[in-house]
This record gives sequence, C-alpha cells and structure tokens, in this order.
Amino acid sequence: MLMKIALRNIFRNRRRSAITLLVIVMGAIGLILFGGYKARTFWGLRESTIRTRLGHLQVYKLGYSNAQSQKPLEYALDNPSEIRREIERDPRVRMTAQQITVMGLVSNGEKSETFMATAVEPEKDRQMGSQRMVAGTDLPNDDPDTIIVGRGLATAMHAKPGDYLTLMTTTASGSLNAADVRVTGIFTIGVKEFDDRAIKMPIRGAQQLLQTNKVEKLLVFLKNTDDTATVHSALQKMFTDRGWKLEMKEWSQLASFYKQVVLLYNGIFGFLGLIVFAIVVFSVANTIIMSIFERTREIGTLMAIGTTRGRIWRMFLIEGFFIGLLGGIFGLGGGAILAWIINHGNVMLPPPPGYTVGYRLEILMQSGTLITAFTISIFTATLSSILPALKASRLKIVDALGHI
Repeated sequence: MLMKIALRNIFRNRRRSAITLLVIVMGAIGLILFGGYKARTFWGLRESTIRTRLGHLQVYKLGYSNAQSQKPLEYALDNPSEIRREIERDPRVRMTAQQITVMGLVSNGEKSETFMATAVEPEKDRQMGSQRMVAGTDLPNDDPDTIIVGRGLATAMHAKPGDYLTLMTTTASGSLNAADVRVTGIFTIGVKEFDDRAIKMPIRGAQQLLQTNKVEKLLVFLKNTDDTATVHSALQKMFTDRGWKLEMKEWSQLASFYKQVVLLYNGIFGFLGLIVFAIVVFSVANTIIMSIFERTREIGTLMAIGTTRGRIWRMFLIEGFFIGLLGGIFGLGGGAILAWIINHGNVMLPPPPGYTVGYRLEILMQSGTLITAFTISIFTATLSSILPALKASRLKIVDALGHI
C-alpha cells in the first residue's frame, strides 16, 4: 500500500518530479559514459602496451633486474631456443619473441646522435604491429645489415630509405665496435620522445654488432591477458623443476605509464562520482521537502486518523527510493543509447600529452560500470530523502492541520 501511495505522490507534481528525474538521469549517464570511456582507455592502453612493446611476460637470466652492469648482455640468456621451445608448449601462449637493447651513437658522416635500438626478430615484430611505417618498408627477414629509424631521429639525421648510417656501441666484451647499416624505412609509435631516439634492427645484426650470440630477454605473448598470473606461476614452476636460473616479470610490473594513467583516471572518476552524488542528494531532498510543504495538512490528516510517524517516514523514504529507481533505469537506457551513438560516430580525439597521433573516442559498456551508476542513483536518492522524511514524521498534528 505504501508503495502505491509513494508512486502516486511522485506523479502528483509531474513537473517537479520530471526535473528531479532529469538530474538523476543526467548524473547516471555521465557516470556511464565516463566510466565506459575510462574502461575502454584502460583496455586499449593495456593491450597496446602488452602487444606492441612489453609482452605479457618477460624472461631474463637470474640477476638481470638487479644488475648494474656496464657491459651489454652480461646477464643474457644462453639458451633462448630451448627456453622458448618449452614455453611455447603451453597452449595459452601465442608466441615468444627474442629481443636485445642496444644503445650508442649513430652517424651520417657529418653529425652524430645518441640512439636506443631494439633488436627484434623481423617476422615476430611484424606480428606485434608495434609501429606504423611512414616511409619505406619494414625490416626484411634475411638482411641483418638493415634498420628502420624513428621519425624524429630520421629528421635529425636527414636520413631517408636507402641511405646508409653508422652505428657505434660497446660490445659484450667491453670494446668499441661499429657497423654500416642501410635504412629501409622510417616509423613512428606516436610518442615523440621515443621516435627521436628509436631504431629497430634485426637481432642477427645486433648480435654481430655486439659480437655475441646471446639474447637479452624473451617476450612471452599470451592468447588472453587474463591468463598472465596463472601462466607466470606455471612457467616459474617449470623453470624451478628444470633447474634453470631464470626470472620473470609481468607486464604490469613494467608498464609505469599505464599505472599513472589508471591512477589519474580513477581519481577523476571518483571526483565525478562525488559531484553527481552531491547534485542528486540536494535535488531529491529539495523535491521531497517541497512535497512536504505542499502536503502538510495531508500529513496532519493521516496522523489524525491513526497513521503512525514511522509509516509517514517510510512513505517519504519509499518516494525517494522510487525516484532513484526510475532515474537509474532511464539513466541506463540513455547511457546505452549515447554510448552506441558515440561508438558509431567515428569521433576522433586529439593526441594526448607526449603523443603525436590522435585516437578514436569509444565507450566500453561493462556490467560493473552500469551497476555502479544504477546503484549510486538509487542510493543517493534514498539517502537524500531520509532527513526530509524525518521532518515530515515529526510534524505536530495540530500544527499540520492548521497549516495554510
């Protein structure tokens, strides 16, 4: 009975109830859209970080993480082929890729610049899709004396596809070595600071330059990111059983930029939630207080015929609950419709700080975001009705009946 009365009271003043519902709906839509944008940003940044740069897991020789070695590859893998063969037996593993990091000077005969090269297996690197070619071609499979150069470094060195550059670095034994290499292409990953120093080269070319046949690390790519922790445990057990002195790190331990973005967006989302909470509380409280003023004589009449104060309090509390329920339902519907429009609207956002390439605006609809928005709508509307409901239940019968 109370529920029926509460619903009737909501629709007695349709204009005021509609305005209050609109506030709740807009708040819920805001939470859904921003929460979906945040989830899509986290997912995209996570997958991009994993599949283009870090891998889900990285395998090193034991001691690599704590080494302060000045010599390249002092802590390197001696038997990468055997290690990768055993790792790839796991059905959850998509592939493994060997890598070496090389730092030194690059020269065009007239000027020199510092560089940071990533030595890769060309075929595996193309599967990773870790860069966008802006000129020339990607690394060939069968020519170790080739490189591709970051766009910023190519501009600084006045290099174009077909030109020759000289790479100079320290070998694994500590001596100096140099190699002439041909530029096959120019690439970008969208981060200016990286593009200004980046080079990619075949791993065989890096081993020749460093005068070694070792590999610095092995990247492990999984079919599903959610399997990272379980595969980590399984591989660690396998390494221990075989007596291999190896260590591993998960992508989350290496992705410092991802962690910073997550902290920033979670802070913004929390602040937005507080703003929506405050707006809804004041809006619903104002609606119910105005309703109490208009219905003071009605409240007095109800108490005069025996309605208890607790029943009066529950009636107004239920009104607040239903306002939040209706607002949450309409908010979910509005949020889903707007998310669909945005996802199909091909809206492009400008590049974030430090990047040179923009990205598409997309909203990822997740059950957690929808439940959060719906729950906040109901909770805040119900909470905001508590004090007005108490005020209504404490009215004196004589004063209420004589109210004009």
